[in-house]
Amino acid sequence: MKKTSKRIIAIALAVVLTLSVGAVGITSLFSLNPAASAILNADSIEEAIDIMKNTPDFFSSSSKPLLAGKQDSTVYPTIIIPGISQSISYLADENGDPAYNANGEELSGGLLIIDSSTLVPTIVNNLAAPLATALIQQNDKDGNLRKGVAKTVKGVFSVQASDKNGEPVNNLQTVRYETSVAKMSEDDRDYFYRMIPMKTLTEDTIDVTTGQVVSEAVLDEDLLYLYAFPLIGDPLESARGLDEYIQFVKDQQGAEKVNIVTISLGGTILTAYMELFKDTGYTDINRIVNVVSCLQGTDVMGDFYLREFKINDPEHPEYETFFFNDFLPMVMETNADNKALGYIINIALKIMPKEVVYSLLSGAVDGIVDTLMLYCPQFWAMVPVDRFDDVKAMYYDKIWGDPDCADLAKKIDGFHTAAVNLKDNLKSFAATNGNLVHNVACYNLSYAEQDYNFFGAMRSSDSTNSDGIIDIDSTTLGEPDMYAKAGTVLPDDILFDDTRVISPDGSIDITDCAFRETTWLFHAQYHEVGRNDVIISLIGRLITGEIKSVHDDANFPQFNGNRNTRDIRRWRIEDAEALIKNYSNGTTTDIEGNVLECSQADMDELIAAYKECLALLNDTANCEPVAAEAVTQRIDDAIYRVGHNGELPEEDNSTDTLFIALAGTLEDVITAIFGPGYGFSEIMDNGILAK
Repeated sequence: MKKTSKRIIAIALAVVLTLSVGAVGITSLFSLNPAASAILNADSIEEAIDIMKNTPDFFSSSSKPLLAGKQDSTVYPTIIIPGISQSISYLADENGDPAYNANGEELSGGLLIIDSSTLVPTIVNNLAAPLATALIQQNDKDGNLRKGVAKTVKGVFSVQASDKNGEPVNNLQTVRYETSVAKMSEDDRDYFYRMIPMKTLTEDTIDVTTGQVVSEAVLDEDLLYLYAFPLIGDPLESARGLDEYIQFVKDQQGAEKVNIVTISLGGTILTAYMELFKDTGYTDINRIVNVVSCLQGTDVMGDFYLREFKINDPEHPEYETFFFNDFLPMVMETNADNKALGYIINIALKIMPKEVVYSLLSGAVDGIVDTLMLYCPQFWAMVPVDRFDDVKAMYYDKIWGDPDCADLAKKIDGFHTAAVNLKDNLKSFAATNGNLVHNVACYNLSYAEQDYNFFGAMRSSDSTNSDGIIDIDSTTLGEPDMYAKAGTVLPDDILFDDTRVISPDGSIDITDCAFRETTWLFHAQYHEVGRNDVIISLIGRLITGEIKSVHDDANFPQFNGNRNTRDIRRWRIEDAEALIKNYSNGTTTDIEGNVLECSQADMDELIAAYKECLALLNDTANCEPVAAEAVTQRIDDAIYRVGHNGELPEEDNSTDTLFIALAGTLEDVITAIFGPGYGFSEIMDNGILAK
């Protein structure tokens, strides 16, 4: 009888509440309201009504957000538009299924899709003969080497070639995610969190030694979505797809609006969207968070299209020294942890005269431009707005002068218009109902720093101020002259102007940025911001609306530093927790279940290091690298001690150090005698001390 009575009460309340609350559903109201369980256990309608009457703001509380107290408005789902390598594309067969090469490997990837089964024959067939001829003749007067290199590169990248309409030549498909992160497959969910490390935002952090919550989740992963888009495609078309995805998410969640988070290349899709749908008033979007986003292009791409490299320039002889001496050791040290190999390659280059080396490089650029860049609108979308006219002039005959490229030209020009109008479009959005636009940017690095330091060969590396990949004026929607080159300061008349907003290091002036009060900047922080937990924490609070401007929370200052806590968050905390949980009577087990012997002192140190990690992740006001490095080293050592009977790891780098020193010295001697970039034939022609 009581069960039936409760059911009648629930139905009656559902009707009443539906009429009175409107758009707020009964399920949502009862899940959010603390009095809900009491009402559902009431024995009569009268008792239920009394509970409602005696519960302050019962009806108004029904519209509170999912994480009440953390947000100030209705909860909206969030769509993330990812960066250049975070959407997976694949070559599809006639049925739309993934295609496989001769080795049984799926032809897919986030950035480049290369058929490894054809790699060797492509190189041998196109390059072997012209390279041998050039080495024997010590020149490339007939241009066959350059042509052979270009043909080789075209073959290597042929899967992702575009036609003159700006469409993929092959049947390329992009993996789509038609559900929230919470409902993704295990593999897709793991991939999402590897690429976009937001797990600390969707899960509580609990100290396993006390069981206490150290930091609470700020986002619900059931409200997180990933909009994947193709690299080989048209950003305007991807923007139309974004609109469809927004409608899909709204329908799936029963939401009126969505939040948009762009990451890196994802900024180009937002740029196109804001132009295509400006007549709608952007009513589908609640707020926008741009994270190191490509909003006005990047000089990396401008240099590549214009072929402006730090290699061969009579007005800059230092470029030759840089390329033939410093460049490859720098790149190999960062990307292969093998600086000595860079010196050895430098020595090998001496076999070839500069003309042959330049033919190799020019052919490689020819192949990359012709295959990946020339006819692909998405690559054109990365050309800096202020250099677009120069790039267009260089390729005018090939595209705008070719009737077969009429559709492509329209796409390229259409996106450029969107980029030019972006600031005004975003300001129009911000003026509508108080919508907010947030930018998170990083600065004071040149292209020659951090992971992709091979971009140091770009000429703009000598003049830009960036996050190592995208210039600060692009990620902040600032002015082209807002910065001094990385490592220097602005002129005194700007630096000491009290009316301007200057970074603490004096290298950038953000006074005229489009959204100065909602822009956060991280000094010397590399483009891969997922390594910095402070930035991730800030993004979460911008999404929820807990923080609206740079004045809201001293724990997230407008100007901050940089730190890398990736190892701590991804591995060390989890490893430490597994060891601590299993510890008993001086023994514990590792992740594989092997019994480990450890002293109480070692376990105490592990616990202390673990707690220091948790404390570090909760300190967002000063994210400098030194503290993070020290804490990472401490927990590394503590985990090692527990697993190795108190011992610390010993590294013997003496052999590597000696090898690097010998290779570097040999390369220096050859350069000192023969000069940078000289081949053997040039040495014989010009004399031993040719310069």
